[in-house]
Amino acid sequence: MKIIDVVQGSDAWEQFKLGIPSASQFHRVITAVKGDLSKSARKYAHELVAETLLDRPLLDTQGRTFAMLRGQELEEAGAAQYEFTTDAETRKIGFVTTDDGKLGCSPDRFVVGHRGGLEVKCQLDGGHMGCWIDGPGDDYKQQVQGTLAICEAEWWDLYAYHPDLPPLMLRTYRDEPYIAKMSAALREFLGLRDEMLAKARASGFFTERAVKEAA
Repeated sequence: MKIIDVVQGSDAWEQFKLGIPSASQFHRVITAVKGDLSKSARKYAHELVAETLLDRPLLDTQGRTFAMLRGQELEEAGAAQYEFTTDAETRKIGFVTTDDGKLGCSPDRFVVGHRGGLEVKCQLDGGHMGCWIDGPGDDYKQQVQGTLAICEAEWWDLYAYHPDLPPLMLRTYRDEPYIAKMSAALREFLGLRDEMLAKARASGFFTERAVKEAA
């Protein structure tokens, strides 16, 4: 595990993430039930190849939504409530990669003194109630098990926070059989991405402005 000391959302954070499959997008690579390669994996690979060749994040036509901005504003309050409730101390994390730098994640926080971490989820009213009643959804398994694997953690807490509604805390432990299947699917995905990248470079059209591998 390598910890990159950058501020999430900053230009440096964006630069470190370029072309690296991120746990928050693992639902596009891996199926939730079996951990197999997903049908949507090719599209995500296209995006990672484009990021690498362009040496910049992909253009976001929607920009930062109200829900995203609100979530960022409430994260501190949610983390403080989590710390008070659990009598724990947390610290912010920028970006984490595997030792080989091929996979990454942007966890909200590590829990100090434990092999555990925290994701603070601050949704709008309906989204929060949905999470509180039905759980975090089908896409969460890939993200949390991917984060556990990359961060070499034993458990991860999801803390859904809303200033006017009851919170939800959900602790997830490592699912070793699923992580093993997920790791195999991710290796296959990385091979697919590399094949696409080699094909694009072989065209002679692209002149990369920076080569990350040489950094």
